[in-house]
Amino acid sequence: MNLIWIKDPSIQFAAIGGLLFALNGFFQGGDTGDEQEIVITQNRIEHLSAIFERGWQRPPGPEELRGLIDDFVREEVLYREAVKMGLDENDTVIRRRMRMKMEFLAKDLVDAIEPEEDVLQRYYTDNIEKYTLPARYTFEQVYLNSDKRKEVSEDARILLTKLTAGSDPRKLGDPNMLQYRFENVSAERMDRLFGSDFSLQFLDLETDQWIGPLTSSYGEHLVRISEATPQQQPEFSAVKAEVLRDWQVEEQQNILEIQYRTLRENYRISIAEPTVNGETIE
Repeated sequence: MNLIWIKDPSIQFAAIGGLLFALNGFFQGGDTGDEQEIVITQNRIEHLSAIFERGWQRPPGPEELRGLIDDFVREEVLYREAVKMGLDENDTVIRRRMRMKMEFLAKDLVDAIEPEEDVLQRYYTDNIEKYTLPARYTFEQVYLNSDKRKEVSEDARILLTKLTAGSDPRKLGDPNMLQYRFENVSAERMDRLFGSDFSLQFLDLETDQWIGPLTSSYGEHLVRISEATPQQQPEFSAVKAEVLRDWQVEEQQNILEIQYRTLRENYRISIAEPTVNGETIE
């Protein structure tokens, strides 16, 4: 299915809504003429053959194809009898699988839409923070435990003097679980390791010299940044494929919500007041 000829996404989604209802009627009918008749069409046979070929990387042989058809007939007979017996009712697994199939159907239809370039450009601009590359740093750190040092600021000044003079940083500072050197880590990862907003203290710091102290959730740190890559905003062309995927996911959720609300209007829904420990939930 190709909806490229329809330029307006809103019209495309309206068309999708109609297709969902049409396809629902189609699948309800399936290959059957009535409840007691099972008709295996050529399209169904080709579908079974295609599934086999995807799995085995070759088309089925004559005996294999007959086996596939026989297995489908067996499944159809048992499925219909199970439905007649009401075995599908109140089955959480079946209910969830049916819901997933409805959502997959909507997804496939949305994936068939190829939006105009300006639609994706606008989505990219409106969600620019999702595509902005975070700042990254390569640095070394010497830790000072502020809980165990009475004059941590003075100790930091003394250590800075030693480090600047060429002392081995691995022999200075206090023991800690953090590694000594960090290679090309993002600002987000730094904040997860050292505590919220730790990376903000790195902004505009000079490289290749010991600086500090910087405060983390653990205490104080002297750092030497050897490489700093600032936050970058990639060109639209570089992330276009990712933007398209994100746009499709968002529009899929939109169409699913529209589909649900439209279908819900066909039902009279009565919900008892829920209670917890005998008390009504407001």
